[in-house]
Amino acid sequence: MRKVVTLGKANGGIEAIAAGTGNPGLIYRTRELDRAEEMLKKSLAIEEKLGHQEGMATAYGNLGIIYRTRGELDRAEEMHKKSLALVKAIGAAPSVKQLQTWLDTLNKLRTET
Repeated sequence: MRKVVTLGKANGGIEAIAAGTGNPGLIYRTRELDRAEEMLKKSLAIEEKLGHQEGMATAYGNLGIIYRTRGELDRAEEMHKKSLALVKAIGAAPSVKQLQTWLDTLNKLRTET
């Protein structure tokens, strides 16, 4: 990741930095939730600064998965709803369906506990 950030800075490519911090976040998601959250929040901040709705939606969705994994269902729902609003705005129909499935899963988890 350091190479991506260094190259991104050298080339003025802040998009590369956003991807470079978001992608490792996905890897950490399976191993270290705290580190994954940190990386995804960095990516989200960059995507927000750039106004990239698709990147923001992805980061919110992945943060929602982290929170769901931790059992933080309210936070997971908040992230998924933010992501859903963004993917609806940009017209990403497959992502709308996926996010709705995740929200439905959260509702089922709530009724099981």
